[in-house]
Amino acid sequence: MLESLVQAAVADAAPDEVTPPLTPGPEWSSDRVDWLRRFHRDRRTGVDGPAGEATWAVVLAGSIVGSVRPERVAPGVLETGAWLTLVARGMGVGTRALTAVVAQAAELGAIELRACTTRSNAPALAVLRSVGFTLATFDSRGSVDARLPFSIPAGDAGPYRQGVGP
Repeated sequence: MLESLVQAAVADAAPDEVTPPLTPGPEWSSDRVDWLRRFHRDRRTGVDGPAGEATWAVVLAGSIVGSVRPERVAPGVLETGAWLTLVARGMGVGTRALTAVVAQAAELGAIELRACTTRSNAPALAVLRSVGFTLATFDSRGSVDARLPFSIPAGDAGPYRQGVGP
């Protein structure tokens, strides 16, 4: 599955949408491909593992078309991020993937799920809004902080709600 994920990214996604800017230019370099493999391998143990993060392949019609992740960033708080291939965009795939992350975050007992994007990323903003995130611009470069708080049932003492996290 990892090799299929890497192939999907290299074939149909911009490197800067998938990896940090490890090398100059808009090309897939061997450094970026190696980073992508390591990133996903290191997260196989999930949010309870050493990285505090999990990654999942996004699948459409039997083919991998992206990745989505939850990451523990503070007690009770998870952050999510995703990328999709060009062919999968505009088909509701991002909304379905984010909905799955929301469900997983709730199952883990999170009190809040966060995401970060830019004011210029209209498709991501639309997906975040559609799932219920509240958006706020928080810097002069147009970064957008998205937050989805979870209601806490009275008397619930899940691990995140105690502030210890998994």
